[in-house]
Parts: sequence; C-alpha cells; structure tokens
Amino acid sequence: MPAPQMIVVSLPGSGTPLLADVTTGLGYSSYGTMSGDPRTGGEQPGAGEVYPLLTAAYGQDQAVLLLHQQRQDRQALETAFQDAVSALWRVWWKHLGQPTTLASPVDPGTEARLARLSATDLLRLLPGRGCWYVSGLDLHRADAGFLRAWHADGRPPLVFHHRDIRDRIISQIRALTQPADPVGSLPEHLVYRDILTALPTLDARITLALTDPGFPGTEEARRSRWLLHHPAVCVITHEELAGPDRGGTIHARAQALTRLLTAISHPDPSAVPTAPPPAAPGAEDLAIGTGRALFTPAHERLLDRHHSH
Repeated sequence: MPAPQMIVVSLPGSGTPLLADVTTGLGYSSYGTMSGDPRTGGEQPGAGEVYPLLTAAYGQDQAVLLLHQQRQDRQALETAFQDAVSALWRVWWKHLGQPTTLASPVDPGTEARLARLSATDLLRLLPGRGCWYVSGLDLHRADAGFLRAWHADGRPPLVFHHRDIRDRIISQIRALTQPADPVGSLPEHLVYRDILTALPTLDARITLALTDPGFPGTEEARRSRWLLHHPAVCVITHEELAGPDRGGTIHARAQALTRLLTAISHPDPSAVPTAPPPAAPGAEDLAIGTGRALFTPAHERLLDRHHSH
C-alpha cells in the first residue's frame, strides 16, 4: 500500500511543477509550496478519518456531540472538521520547520491541543493522501520529535528534488522579474523582485544571485545539502524528469520514477506515464542547459568561489 503521506524538498527554481504532475498522478494532493489555501480542497474525508481528528482537536465529548448532532446540523460537523484539518496542517507545517504567519484564521486553542501531539500521532491524523512540498528542510529548524520519528522508521518518505544550480538561478531570476500579482507571494520574493528589476542587465542579475547569500534558494540549498547524502532519502533531479522535449531522456526519467515508486511503496510501476507532458510553447524555464548557455566565464568563477563547497 502506498505511503499515505510523503515529503518533497524541492529547491526553488528546480522545476517543481514537473514533479508535482507525477505525484498528483499517483493520487497525492499537493500541499505546502505547491498548493493554495487548504480550505479550498474539495476532497471528502476517508473512512475512519473524522472521529480521531475531532477527538484530538476538541476532546472526546465534543467529538461525540458533533457526530451525534450531524443529522440536525451537518454543516456544524463539516465546519468543525475542516477547522481541525486547517489547524493540523498548520501544526504539521511548523514541525517541518517552515515559516508561518502570526495572524491565522486557525483557532489558537485547537492548534495548541494538536501541537501537543507527537510527530507520529500528527502523521497518523493527517487525512487523505498528501504530498508536502517544501523549499528546504533545515535540521536546525525542523521539529526534533519529527526528525527522531523519521530516523526511526523512515516515514513519511523523503524525496529531495534538485537541479543544476545555473538553471535554478536563471529560473528564479525569470520568475522574480516577470510582472506578477503580489497577492500570495512570499515576502522575500517581493523584496527580491524589487532588487532584480532595478538591475539593468541579466549579467548583473546573475552576479547578484551568485554573490548574495539571501537570494531566494541559496540558504535552502545550503541547509538541505544533507539530503543528498542520507541513504533513506530518494534523490531525483529535474534533469532526470525532464524528458526528451526538454533535453533529457526517457531512460533517465524511467529510472527516477522507479526510485520514487519504491520510496513510497507504490505497487504499480505503470501508475505514471514514462513520457512527461509535452513542453508548452514559451516554457523555457524547464529546459536543461539554459544556465550554462547564459553564464559567462566570470559567472562560472563566482559559482566556483561561492557555491562549490
């Protein structure tokens, strides 16, 4: 049976949507950096998922009352369950060491009750089949209980998704210099959009990205480097997933998908197509080798000086 939850650490600019197409095809809902507001999800809870979460969030007496009164007030039960799910997702997001806002629609009391649960209990209560996308996993920021539980049994499966740093930087520069609606953007993206758009040339923007330690993705890559070496982590590169249309190969993609299916204990090797979706016109950000073509010898020296260790 496939793992009910998985975590993907995908560095910014790594072509995460291409991997998200795969995990969605495997039946996982995307959360974290690849999703919007969890409240907008239309999924129905599975068998046995409602009562345990209601009990953990509100206590046994309130959970029983909500279930008993559902015939008269179904909406109250659905609202209570969704509020508990939102609180659970927020607590889990914190366990992964990810940033959260102080202002939240989640009830502080519900969040506090769920925050007292162990990492194992939190994982057990998460409804449905979820793929949690994060841009980095810092050993000093993630919850110690979560790390101990993962070390003990390797669950949930961890996938590290990365890409040639040149292509990541070019992808980030393009994303941050395009006109965009700032609603929902990360604060650091808003700040660096201002910085990058003020620079006159692509050369200057690449130089900034290589030399500024605060450039989006730089710290995440440094703090997540341990994932490359841990034997329990499934490592997948964008170059493997890209396929022929983007400069890769079918063989490399098939090997990467086999490793992924093994990591999440998925029984069906034909669950995802060997060929990726065709490259859309203008989707140069997912092509392999763009950075190598745009980096100058001076950029390569900066890359070696600042990112080779």
